[in-house]
Amino acid sequence: MEAGALVERHPLRPRDTPQRRLFVTPTLGRLLDGGGVSLGFPDWEAEKVVGLYLAGWLMMVSLSGRSRTGVEPDLERLEGLDEVWGLCFRKPRPGWRVFGRFLQRDLFIGLFAHDRVVLNGRPTYSTLAAAVAPEWRKVFGAIQPLRGNRIEDYLSGTVRDADEEL
Repeated sequence: MEAGALVERHPLRPRDTPQRRLFVTPTLGRLLDGGGVSLGFPDWEAEKVVGLYLAGWLMMVSLSGRSRTGVEPDLERLEGLDEVWGLCFRKPRPGWRVFGRFLQRDLFIGLFAHDRVVLNGRPTYSTLAAAVAPEWRKVFGAIQPLRGNRIEDYLSGTVRDADEEL
């Protein structure tokens, strides 16, 4: 943060003390603030997801990156990539994805955002998401991302496993 590589994202409507934290690149912060008005930001639905995440409220989370329940996750660990996650803004359709990693529990670092139209299909999605690892090294050097096997390793607060049948 001190080097200017990341900025902390705060909810538009804070609800008490945030339980989780979100840092993004300055470019991503400007996008979310409406720096690319033609891209549809600022957007209430995106801000809602950010607000729910920060407040520690219910997040639908997938560790597999492929929800088998028909539930669309708000946050998903992407299959076949080393600890790359997508924070999912699904509305207005087709939505956007913020790719990043967890530095520690409840601390997500968003490095890139892509319009879902651009991410059309798994090969493009995976190729663009794979850019997270080299960017992470630029920002954090040898510091590794958080690794875990359970949702609770990454998030406190209210979570639901989008991969699990009710």
